[in-house]
Amino acid sequence: MTSASEARADRFVRELAELKIPDPAAARAALWLRLGGLLMAAGLFLGALAFPLAHATDNSLAQGDALAIGLGGIAAAVVGGALFLRYSLTGFLRFWLARQSYDLDRLGERLGTPAPVPEGEPRNGVPRTDPAPR
Repeated sequence: MTSASEARADRFVRELAELKIPDPAAARAALWLRLGGLLMAAGLFLGALAFPLAHATDNSLAQGDALAIGLGGIAAAVVGGALFLRYSLTGFLRFWLARQSYDLDRLGERLGTPAPVPEGEPRNGVPRTDPAPR
């Protein structure tokens, strides 16, 4: 690596630390991620358990209990899926936002400096003295 790219990488790490973005691998986020996965799995298990319970009997009270278990499993799976999706995308989107901010800052710096004008080319705003080519 060249010193310019190392300096750029060091600057990116420093600016990322200045943004005070919490670590995506924090314990609380990982706990919610695991809880979401566990709720999803438990919901699928309860739904799979409730189906044979409801169909194995002719007693409507037992079928009602099995349906309640099945609906609870569906609710747990939906909530678990939402938690899992939210906390699994958080780390990626946080890094994406920091990277987007860094890239926009670099673009602003690059566009803020005037571009060098090659020799023999007229500058913007200065009228040409030679006739236009036809």
